[in-house]
Amino acid sequence: MEIETDREIDRAVSEMDGAVKESVAALDSGGVRPSSSGLVRNSSGLVRDSSGLVRDSSGLVRDASGLVNTGSAEYYKELAEKVRNMAKDAQRLSRFMRTFVDLARTQSTHKLVPDVSGLISEAAGLVMNASGLISVTEKMVNGTKEEKFTELIEKAEDIRERASDIETGAQFITDIDEASGLLRDSSGLVRDSSGLVRDSSGLARR
Repeated sequence: MEIETDREIDRAVSEMDGAVKESVAALDSGGVRPSSSGLVRNSSGLVRDSSGLVRDSSGLVRDASGLVNTGSAEYYKELAEKVRNMAKDAQRLSRFMRTFVDLARTQSTHKLVPDVSGLISEAAGLVMNASGLISVTEKMVNGTKEEKFTELIEKAEDIRERASDIETGAQFITDIDEASGLLRDSSGLVRDSSGLVRDSSGLARR
């Protein structure tokens, strides 16, 4: 199960890293209009941060393997499945990014703004799924670890709500600066989510 999960994660991370490299190359070569470069750069940053979240989620699966016993085996199976689903979502985000860069080569900047909402929606989905990982891992622990996981779950729920708010707001953006701001906010949420997943890994290892 762990090997299968690692394989899915490796494939997703490779695609995301490839999409980021392509966007950087497009910016460096002047293939993107100057007026669109900010959107592409911020979108690339969002994908890069999302790649980190997927990596951290894979690490949680590895660390949680030490918690598996007769009573928690099903939870571990659920955790691994959720991470594999995240990998598939991440691959979709990378494809979305590649399409976005292609559009940025030819489309005027204001026509790119609606596509930003799609990128933000995909990233928000990853954040929400990562919150679910923490809840599942909490079911595999007991004692003082359980109390600490309760704190993480509360923080994860706050991040989940913020991600939902940003996703909703992104559906109505029409301004370029607003779109760039929401992309940066989304990146911040993804990084915050990564931090919680790493904290969960740390508790699982103890």
